[in-house]
Amino acid sequence: MNNEQLDHYKVGDEEFTDWTEAQDRAVELLNAGEEWVSVSVKKSGEDDWCMLQELNIERGVKPGQHWSTWTFAPYYWKLRNLDYDTKTI
Repeated sequence: MNNEQLDHYKVGDEEFTDWTEAQDRAVELLNAGEEWVSVSVKKSGEDDWCMLQELNIERGVKPGQHWSTWTFAPYYWKLRNLDYDTKTI
């Protein structure tokens, strides 16, 4: 599939066409001490970036019963076996 047909994700100044890779970068930034990490999405054929997630370890990034823009998706949490010692949103 052509990259122009895929959604694009931005974490910091880096762009990704794979959401899991974008999540991996967000984890790297959080682990490096970034207090807030924003993940943006730009849909195929659109010009504007939209906020997808705003992650902060102190606020909590562990998914609860429902996905939130404040947390990682449950599938990603399980995929990477994340274990941040924070509250569940």
